[in-house]
Amino acid sequence: MSQEEIVGRLNELLEAERAGVEAATGLATADLKSYTREDIRKFGEDEGWACSGLRRAIVRYGGILSSGSGDFGQRVMALESEGERLNLLARGQAWVVKRIDLLLAMELDPQTRAFLVEMRELHLQNLELCNRRAEEIAAPPSPPYRGLLYAHLQEAHDRLYFGPWRSSSASARDVQRAYYQLGRYLDALEREVAKAASIEAKKYLEKAQGAHLRGDPRSYPQAATLNLDTTLSYAHRALNSLLRSQGTLGHDPINFESFYDIVEVPFRELI
Repeated sequence: MSQEEIVGRLNELLEAERAGVEAATGLATADLKSYTREDIRKFGEDEGWACSGLRRAIVRYGGILSSGSGDFGQRVMALESEGERLNLLARGQAWVVKRIDLLLAMELDPQTRAFLVEMRELHLQNLELCNRRAEEIAAPPSPPYRGLLYAHLQEAHDRLYFGPWRSSSASARDVQRAYYQLGRYLDALEREVAKAASIEAKKYLEKAQGAHLRGDPRSYPQAATLNLDTTLSYAHRALNSLLRSQGTLGHDPINFESFYDIVEVPFRELI
């Protein structure tokens, strides 16, 4: 890829980060229940730090700095419920991570690469925080899932399915995060399986839980990604068993692919 194309992608991220600063500024004045002031301060500081680093990277490549800004901040503040804001914030962080992954696949100077790796990590931290807070306040499902049976389980599955841990550029930290995220997902799935009393769903849930025990990267570093993908696949089968027990068609994450602004389709579930 040419330097001009790299600069274009860096400017795209710069505009997005400016919008992130605007979102943080708006949230700082809002009456929030899930976010602490410290959360908002970190979010704003991370976005501001990213803007500075992106400007320096663009200058290193001899590029012209974009003066534009995305509309992300306005979209966040236009939402009425805190849960909807959290869901959109999470999507915004995930979008940035995927754009960074595109850049990291290119030939970059060492300074720019090191900066982008750190920027990626900060956005993954904030993505995880958004998702945890959304779970804590039982945020409503995002628009494409609303009205669906077990909507919260379908959306949470797809956040994992399209997550960075399943891409070719996944880091050890991505896999570690996925291990904990999958643990929380299995807990939520177990609650619904207990209510439905579906024998088939219970069988697949137990298989998922067994695979998850072997998915801890600290204990099984070489096989963790494979075991976590197996965990997700069994969990997906349990979810579909729940749906079928209620007379509803199964869930297919590919139907929601466009919602995740993906730039790389992760490898398919193995089971």
